[in-house]
Order: sequence, then C-alpha cells, then structure tokens
Amino acid sequence: MRIKKILLWIAVPVLMLFVVVAFFRQPGHAETAKVPPAPVAVDSTKCIAPTDYMRANHMQVLSSWRNSSVREGNRVYIAKNGSRFQKSLNTCLGCHSTNRLFCFNCHMYANVKPKCWNCHLSPMETP
Repeated sequence: MRIKKILLWIAVPVLMLFVVVAFFRQPGHAETAKVPPAPVAVDSTKCIAPTDYMRANHMQVLSSWRNSSVREGNRVYIAKNGSRFQKSLNTCLGCHSTNRLFCFNCHMYANVKPKCWNCHLSPMETP
C-alpha cells in the first residue's frame, strides 16, 4: 500500500509537468521557418477559364483552390494559356466586383448557400 502512495506522489507531478510543457511549448525553428510565397499579381483583364466552363465548374475550381492553398500552401494557379493567378476570391472578384450582387443573384437563382462567406467578407458587406 505504501509503494502505491509513493508511486502516486511521483506520477502525478510528472504527468502535470508533461501537460504544462505541452501546453506552453513554443513552435520549433522548423515550424516557424515556412515563409508563404509572395502574392502573384492578378490580371483582372483575363478570366482563368472560358465562361461556359466556369459557369459549370466554378465550385469545383474554388474547392480545389481552397484545398491546395490552405492544406498544401500552393497559392498560385497557372491557367492553360500560361497566365498566373492568385488562388483567392479576390481573383474572381477582380472581374465580378462591378455588380455587388453577382454571387448573391446566381446562388439565389440556383437555391444554394455557399460556405465562402463563413470565412470571407461578402461583397454585399463591403462599403
């Protein structure tokens, strides 16, 4: 019985030490060394793909951009014609921002609720 009490008095502080160290641990040098790539200039005079393709596939394009940008750090899209674009909603809104209701009208017509505005500021909310 006495050995169990001694082990308990040793185990509890050691366990608490591990918890405290894990909680307050600073990121190591390897974790802070990653530098995001410089943003690519957006050429808003060109679209990333033909209109018919974008009408049919824009959500797949945005979903793919989100996954590769956030999860892999790949923030540059190279179109088939060689043009380079930043993988961002700002790329889309570079052309489509002239109508603040552009996204809203299409999504209302199609009766879909995009998740874009869960993280991004909607064009309707900008002054």
